[in-house]
Amino acid sequence: MQVLTETRREPARTTLQIAPVVGKDILELLTSAMYVDPLCIYREYVQNAADAIDEARDARLFGSQKIPRINVKLDLSARRIIIRDNGIGIAANVFSRRLTALGASKKRGSKARGFRGVGRLAGLAYSQQLIFRSKAKGAPITREIQWDCRKLKTLLRDHSFKGDLHDVMREVVAFEDSPGNSGEHFFEVELRGVNRIRNDVLLNESVVRDYLSQIAPLPFAKDFSFGDMITEKLSAYGIGDTHNVFLNESDVPLTRPFNNLFQARKQQTDRFDGVEFLEVPGLSGDLDAVGWILHHGYHGALPDRSPIRGLRLRSGNMQIGNANLFDVVFPEPRFNGWAVGEIHLISNKLVPNGRRDDLEQSTHQQNLITHVMPYAKKVAKLARQKSIERNQIARPNGAETQPAFRLAALLTRRQKAWLRKQPKAAAAAYERLLSLLSSHSRPRDITPLIKQVLDDLCK
Repeated sequence: MQVLTETRREPARTTLQIAPVVGKDILELLTSAMYVDPLCIYREYVQNAADAIDEARDARLFGSQKIPRINVKLDLSARRIIIRDNGIGIAANVFSRRLTALGASKKRGSKARGFRGVGRLAGLAYSQQLIFRSKAKGAPITREIQWDCRKLKTLLRDHSFKGDLHDVMREVVAFEDSPGNSGEHFFEVELRGVNRIRNDVLLNESVVRDYLSQIAPLPFAKDFSFGDMITEKLSAYGIGDTHNVFLNESDVPLTRPFNNLFQARKQQTDRFDGVEFLEVPGLSGDLDAVGWILHHGYHGALPDRSPIRGLRLRSGNMQIGNANLFDVVFPEPRFNGWAVGEIHLISNKLVPNGRRDDLEQSTHQQNLITHVMPYAKKVAKLARQKSIERNQIARPNGAETQPAFRLAALLTRRQKAWLRKQPKAAAAAYERLLSLLSSHSRPRDITPLIKQVLDDLCK
């Protein structure tokens, strides 16, 4: 018997034969929709400047008389921001193409910090005009591209304008050339007509200084006791390179916000007393990340506005996200507020997302969280232990007895603070006073006597 089999024919397939339409709204998605924090423009432009300086170093463009530097200038009266670096610059013959390409960065696959090719657009949402200027060494001209941000916003809101991305860019982008010094190499970003946002944060020198000190690849202050140790440790892994960033007319470069003393809580300072280093092994046996945690007195959660509060994440020595990013690894999110430390990425399998406010979700990202979690638990345990030790003043051995609770209620804040610093005197005082309380059936009758003893003791 012959069995007939039916031959199934695969459906015919063709490739896309027409160019896809990229609408004008893509510019809004890549600017105001992506960069919701106005201060992020400093992160994006300083990050690009740091990459340009790294390229210039590799090309040996810096001699003994020329230091790499990034200058950030705020001009409040003219409502203008200028960020300039003396990095590799952009060659004139590729300037136009590179500065109009969207999402087509040549940095992908390299060790550069930025690689998506959209960060330079951040300024479009926060100014009336965005200008880029650059010159490579040996080039006779400086090239410039100008974005008309006001016109761009008008076209994006104009529903009658049916043009696509190319049509919009033709309307708002212009180029200009000028003579340049052949030995000079630089890249400059200028924002004109900077928008006034929330107490004018973009032109507030104090706010910008605080922001840059946290996110930029800056060195530690020279008098920070653990700075050299941390820098040397990170250098052993080939990470942690720093850059000279100058704000306004200052000749002193910015530094990280760490000092030996810090504000632990309201009206109380504390001191760092040790540093602990950690490694995060990768799924393939290599290292994914390294980090450090500074230990201290653990008097409480650091203030919300503290520039060193929380365990933080860095890639290329640039901060990713904010102080709350690692809340998830602590037994309770609040304990991240007690921590001071950083995790530095090594593996290129750990990729910052487009906004650079977190990592892209992956098994490598989950592996990072898993390995950081024990260190977070240790911080939480130390915080609890220190809290218990401080409470021993109010709850000595035998605190479950009624006399101990009565005594704790009688102590003033000043007396508790004094007794914390005098543990031997505290122990003797407790024994004496608890004995006194226990021997009287009506402790209230001797309350004045107890207060007098405490006042005499704490003078």
